[in-house]
This record gives sequence, C-alpha cells and structure tokens, in this order.
Amino acid sequence: MFLISNLLLADFSSEVANNSAVGMIGSFIAAALLIVIPATAFLIFVSQKDSLDRTSTGRR
Repeated sequence: MFLISNLLLADFSSEVANNSAVGMIGSFIAAALLIVIPATAFLIFVSQKDSLDRTSTGRR
C-alpha cells in the first residue's frame, strides 16, 4: 500500500513529463513511417494492379 500512495503523491517534474510526451509522439511518427505508410502504399499498389488485371481480362 505504501508504494501505491507514493506513486499517487509523487512529484514529477515537468521535464520528465515533457520527455515522455516527446517520446510518445516520436513513437507514433516512427510507427507511421515504418508500418502504416508502407502498408498503405502496398495495398494501393495491389488494388490498382488487381483493377488493371480485371479490366484487361474482361476485354479479351
């Protein structure tokens, strides 16, 4: 119980909070660059290729 009360009443500096916020935003940006953007580009590429394949197959 002592540890929980220490955590609730602890004095955190604004520098620690600022560093944590910057780290979180950096993680979001890194995730977007490493995962979301390449996955989106790949899905758009596959979708366009599939669309072209279906239209060229239908005209034969």
